[in-house]
Parts: sequence; structure tokens; C-alpha cells
Amino acid sequence: MSPIRPVFNDGAILGAADLTALGVLDRDRDARATRHLHTPGVASGLELTKRDRVPPPGVDVTVQPGFAIDGTGRELVLRTALPVSDDQFTGDIPNPVTQEASTVTVWYPVFIHGLDAPVEATNGVMGCQTATRPTRIDEDVEIEFGRPGDASIEQTVPPPDAGPGEGSWRVLVGFVQLDTANGHFVDVTSTADGVTVPTAGVRAGLVAGQAGRVEIRPKPDATVGVPAVVVDADKGGSLTFGLHSGTGTLSPLMTVDSSGNLTVPGAVKSVQQAGTVRVISGTAFDGTVLPLPEGVEQTAVDSGAVQVSVFVTPRLPDVGTKRFIPAECRVDSDRRVHCWGTVVDFSALTQRPDVPASCDFLVLVSVPEGGS
Repeated sequence: MSPIRPVFNDGAILGAADLTALGVLDRDRDARATRHLHTPGVASGLELTKRDRVPPPGVDVTVQPGFAIDGTGRELVLRTALPVSDDQFTGDIPNPVTQEASTVTVWYPVFIHGLDAPVEATNGVMGCQTATRPTRIDEDVEIEFGRPGDASIEQTVPPPDAGPGEGSWRVLVGFVQLDTANGHFVDVTSTADGVTVPTAGVRAGLVAGQAGRVEIRPKPDATVGVPAVVVDADKGGSLTFGLHSGTGTLSPLMTVDSSGNLTVPGAVKSVQQAGTVRVISGTAFDGTVLPLPEGVEQTAVDSGAVQVSVFVTPRLPDVGTKRFIPAECRVDSDRRVHCWGTVVDFSALTQRPDVPASCDFLVLVSVPEGGS
């Protein structure tokens, strides 16, 4: 549906719906522009921080103030630090997965999402009104915990003409671990299971400079050691990758000039060739994402440049006189391990609930014929 804006005429009586439509129109326009021109994620702040509990044990976890945009184009603004409740965690995740032979859980994702909170009217009852109604909506932020693997699940993108939604889109801000023995958090991180807290980005088919130079760098400030890519139209044009010196200049690590000449001060390492195989093996617990061999990037796997073969064998835990019966031992398309089974006591003819287990793994990465 095309956007509709109200039109006012002299002498007309303005209704609440007309004035509300103005706010909705601008809010929806902002959300569409944000959604279609940016990728969702954290734009500023929102780090998970920890400090030792008083009294011990464990740590107190807090989401710091910041700003993010979700996949609907909705702004998520956290004005002050927001505590992350371990009581909420145990309520939302009643039976968390723990690490092998430990009371500490695996990494669990922490999300924030929007929450519309009506603000009661403050101008009192007027005329024939029988009750006050909200006159403001507080676009608040709420914390939500996910299960292992939820951080990589794709969420539904709204249609092109939709507004910012009601806040159901979740933005990842970090991961936590909880000690089930005492019900308190023990650690936080921004990266787990191969997933890192996403930062807001830009969608564009063209990035054009205004002064003959375009620079791309991963941090706002050009401090010492910050990498950058520079496209410069000066002297016929060049493409340079290097590290900032802290004085506004770039120390080149790779340069391509207008004639196609490549200058690299360091060594050039070749990629994996057809017919070669890289291997990594080890032991992994249920819910773990298996790593790739050293030198193999996930982008090469995603593009089909390399082939990945995975072999897993369940490890039978020590259950004394009882018997552990494996039920499932596999990896999914994300190389996440699914390994669990059942402990049976044949002497008492009893069966324990399904329990997670570990497995031995072997990951082989090869280049198909015709690859490079």
C-alpha cells in the first residue's frame, strides 16, 4: 500500500486520528529508509559487561547504553545501563545445556527487542471524558534470552511498505554463561559458536566520493594500526590497503596502480590447490560448532570453492554399572554437533531423561577438481 498523508483545510476540525497519522507517516518513512538502506545490528554501545558479585560467587552482567536498529527499521535506544537478570535466565531457560562434566552452561545468546509501553496522560480529565488515555508511547527496550544456535537463525523481513513493527525482531548483544550450581552468571562474550554480535551496516549499489577519494575502515577514528582500504583518483587512480599511522596517513600493505601493477611488501601466500586436503580433529560437545582447519575461511565453504566432509563418533560417558545408549550423533549444515543419548539402568529397569554427550570429530576440507 502506498503511503497516505493527511491534508488539512482552513476551518476544518482536526481529529486525533489526523494528528496521529502525521506521526505514523514520518515513523514509517524513517523505518523504511533505515530497513532498506542499512543492515540490522548494533550501531553504538550495547556491550555486555561484567563485574564480580557482592557477595560472591558469580558476576553481575549489564547491557551498556547504546543504539541499534532491528530488521524492521525500528530504532532501539537504551538510555541507561540495563541489568541482565540471572533470575530471568533461569526462568526463560529452565533446563540449560551445560558443558561436559561441569555445572557451567554453554554460551547462551542475549538479545534486545523493542517494546511499546503506553504512557498515561498527564493533562487530566477534560470535558465529557470519563477516563484518561495514553498520550505517549515509550519505545522501550527489553532483554530476551535465546537457546544455543538462535543467534544464527534468520528472522522474517517485513514487506517493502511496512512500518517498524511492534518490536518482535531480536538484535544480538552478546552471550552469557551461567553456573547452574548457584544460579549466577560466570562470564560474558561478544563471540561464540562462530557468531559475533552484528554491527549495523549499509546497503548500497554505489559508494561515490565527493573529493576523488573513498576510504573504508572498521573503526570511526583513524588511530594507529587501524586497517583501511582507500580508492584514490589521484595520479590515474589506485587501490590501497594498509594500516593507519595515527597522523592521517596510510602505511600501504598492498597497492594496485592504474596499470594493474600489484605491490606487496610482505610475502604472498597461495590458496589451497586442487588435490590437497586440510584436516582438523578433536572432541566436541553437544551444541558446539565444529571449527575449520587452519587457513580455511568460511567464505570459501559458502561459495563452494572447497568441499567439507565431517565424520563424528559418539564418546560413551562413564555411567558406572548403567548403560549409555546413543540416540543421535550428527552435525547440521552449520557444522553444529547434535549428540545425545539415554542412560538406562537395566538392574532397576529405569531410564534417565535424555542427556547431552560428546563425540570425536574429523573435518576434511578439499578442493574439487577444476578448483584452485
